[in-house]
Amino acid sequence: MEQKIREDLENSYGIICERATPVSGGWLNRKWQVNSGQATYLIKEFSLKRYNDRKILELEEAMQRQMIIEKCGVPCPHIIPYECNALRTLEDHTVYMVMSFCSGSVRNSETITKQQIRDLGSVCGKMHSAFGTLPVEGVRGFPIKGKQVLDSLWKHFNDGVKKLEEDDLPEGYRKAVLGQETVLKSLTVDFFENLSKGIGHEDFSWDNILFHNEGVAAVVDFDRNQYGFVRHDIGRALLSFAWKDGVLDVEKVHAFMEGYSEYEPLTAKDIKDALKITWCIEAPWWIHLFLFQGAVEKIVRFRDEVLWLTEHWSEL
Repeated sequence: MEQKIREDLENSYGIICERATPVSGGWLNRKWQVNSGQATYLIKEFSLKRYNDRKILELEEAMQRQMIIEKCGVPCPHIIPYECNALRTLEDHTVYMVMSFCSGSVRNSETITKQQIRDLGSVCGKMHSAFGTLPVEGVRGFPIKGKQVLDSLWKHFNDGVKKLEEDDLPEGYRKAVLGQETVLKSLTVDFFENLSKGIGHEDFSWDNILFHNEGVAAVVDFDRNQYGFVRHDIGRALLSFAWKDGVLDVEKVHAFMEGYSEYEPLTAKDIKDALKITWCIEAPWWIHLFLFQGAVEKIVRFRDEVLWLTEHWSEL
């Protein structure tokens, strides 16, 4: 951790940094676990290569929403504000924030228990219920127009088809690109218009949820929370925690539904819509040539989840 942040922590927050340990994760951003002797904090510095002034403003708004839903009982890091702001900006434009450090362990589709995924559903329902009390006007992503979403999916497909004119492309990539057409032909503008919309976490993946033995310890990384299709959080969670070896564990899906339904209704049709909208949002992220040329394991799984949805679309 740079000395300027250490000094500002003491001057602006009264936190004396006795020990700072780097924490992995986060694209370009930097994080440290800081021990002050009295408490443990997470310090997160935001990359100015990733965030321009507009995105910093959107990030501040996202963190303000996190502070609100924490007060509603959603387990997430407690943000320590500076003059009512979640983010602290130094004179040289360094931007960072201070949060409580949340302990817990990550789980995946192999290690999560039914009790844990049921509690995950409950936390997700509570989070969506809390987000649902907030105004959406002016929130990033608002409004959503179904035709624009569908047009962007067709554009991604057509761009991929053009790329197939190149020689020596992996067969898996060719199959993935062409497989989108059947899905796209089944989609209509009405599908998007009729889906539930609101503020969601938008990165509700296995690596952003910490567990204790009985359930969820904390949901972290609310940087991307915005207005969108709220069922995406559900679909992303089920693929992360209930999809294993090409099969969706029905018992774990039902456990998630039970937990979620404590706060918001969730039907079998909603689950199908959640998986479908997850494909629609994430296919343009994960159907790319580099993901078929030796990418890291974590994002290869995302790719494989999308390919599984493509293959089983008619069964959803």
